[in-house]
Amino acid sequence: MPRKNKQYTKEVLGVAVEEVKAGASLRKTVQKYGIPHTTLADYRKNTYSHNPHPNSALTPAEEEALLSFIFWMADHGFPITRSLVKVLAIGIIRESGRSNTTRVNLEKGPSDMWWSRFKARHPALTMRTADSLDRARVHGATPEAIEGFFSNYEALYIQHDLKNKRHLIFNCDETGFGDKPRSREKVLCQTGRKHIYQQQQTTRQHITVHCCVSAAGESIPPFIIFPGCLPSTAYRLDGPPNALYGIQQKGYMDGELFLKWLHHFIRYAPEERPIILIMDQHETHVSKEVIVLCRDNKIEILCLPAHTTHVLQSLDVAVFNPLKTAFSKMASRMGLVRGDIVVGKKQFSPLLKHVYPTAVTAENVKAGFRKAGIFPLSREAVDTTQVVRILPSAEGTDATPATSSPTPSSTPTTPPAIATPSSTPTTASATPSSASTTSASASAPLTGTNISATPSATPAPCPTCKRVTPKNYLVAAGIIPESLANVLMSPALEKQDKVRRRLLLPARVITSDEYFNLVAQKEAEEKENEDKKKRKEDMAKKKEERRQAQEERRQVQQAKRQRKQAPPPAEQDGEHCAICRCPTWLCR
Repeated sequence: MPRKNKQYTKEVLGVAVEEVKAGASLRKTVQKYGIPHTTLADYRKNTYSHNPHPNSALTPAEEEALLSFIFWMADHGFPITRSLVKVLAIGIIRESGRSNTTRVNLEKGPSDMWWSRFKARHPALTMRTADSLDRARVHGATPEAIEGFFSNYEALYIQHDLKNKRHLIFNCDETGFGDKPRSREKVLCQTGRKHIYQQQQTTRQHITVHCCVSAAGESIPPFIIFPGCLPSTAYRLDGPPNALYGIQQKGYMDGELFLKWLHHFIRYAPEERPIILIMDQHETHVSKEVIVLCRDNKIEILCLPAHTTHVLQSLDVAVFNPLKTAFSKMASRMGLVRGDIVVGKKQFSPLLKHVYPTAVTAENVKAGFRKAGIFPLSREAVDTTQVVRILPSAEGTDATPATSSPTPSSTPTTPPAIATPSSTPTTASATPSSASTTSASASAPLTGTNISATPSATPAPCPTCKRVTPKNYLVAAGIIPESLANVLMSPALEKQDKVRRRLLLPARVITSDEYFNLVAQKEAEEKENEDKKKRKEDMAKKKEERRQAQEERRQVQQAKRQRKQAPPPAEQDGEHCAICRCPTWLCR
């Protein structure tokens, strides 16, 4: 007989056990939740209660502290691997003074069986493949910056009554094709073969595609930018319908091309106004010409905070990845038909014509706006797991940059929760319930503040090297006990001299009157500075001309003095002038 799978979950089983222990009928509870009678009876008698082995590697309190440390490191962008967990387990055993009594091999570490059981005892722990994240995005995508964007967007959302006008909310951005794209599909080969290669079907030329979509699932015809020159005279025939084309030296977007695309956008956008256009703050997108054109056509431009496009931009969230995947897949399949074909500028437009409708679909576009929290408007829809918490600074304070928001609502109304160490140090005998609460709080969604705690006592320097041990902020925050402070340590940050860094730009509406006046004022200041610089250059040029003229006059006068001071020539010295008696060659 085939084995019958369980028809209930752990959560349902827990609710049923609680009801039975509270006095509910066992038979009625079995019929209500569909749980076998014997299973529910055994759980009522605590038959499956786990009693730790007396010779286990770590105590329950130590395991909970290790689990809290794993969650804390993952939240701050330094996830722990399985091999490192075993190393930390060895350090905990040695720190607790059980090196002689433990059965764990301290050279090799705990076994794989211990790891599997450790993972089974803590179902909240799972394994994932870590995604790389640029350091600028770590410091840019902060809760304050995201709240500042939603404050500006909500003001426009309410002002223009966009709740039932999703077709007036647009998002635009460009993505690049090139740099050896490859298909993510697995290929087939014979068993035992170590390597399998796939010929490259695309050139390394960088081609940019500028896309624009609306919250209603509609798409503006794309803008394709080729490097150097256009591929051929018939490049428009095989490309996407009504697409716009441009050229740039390296195939990237610039200010002139973006202004050209903006006219293209106005042509295909709905006639109803105003329109909300959300985009990043790249220097090619923000200029006085762009602002004037948008103000004349009643287009409100809302710029995203710096380095937050992976969280707040719908195209990055749900559109560009399917588009590039479909493009690489189609290019690899074309190589199976013709082995000599290479997708370059000439073949790019026809290939994009086939893959663009399959990736930039209404379903993907709407999902991108929904996941970014743009439409429908929802701050809770943002994936907070992509917001990495910043490590405390070397002074013991939170290193999160204070991004000024244009609206007061972006500032958190509740004060930050600062954890202070108690007078009595926390020992390894802490109850598992309190430790589990700490681990849950460490993995909770981000709020507008981060934990910042400073140990009260200054650590003593090492008697050998005279160096002070770095502060362990996890002890002060109550995440780990003080007995494990020398094992479960956060990454240290050395105190550095303050350096000037580029300020992170917050979200802002660049078509507003305030920003337009700032741009005009800045343009006037730049023009004035250019005029001053030009005047200085002209003055320096005239001064150099006067200096050269004086130098020429000085040389002429010096030559005349030398001729006058020369002794009278003798008769045997050759021909001489009959007037001044100088050599003939000197008077010429």
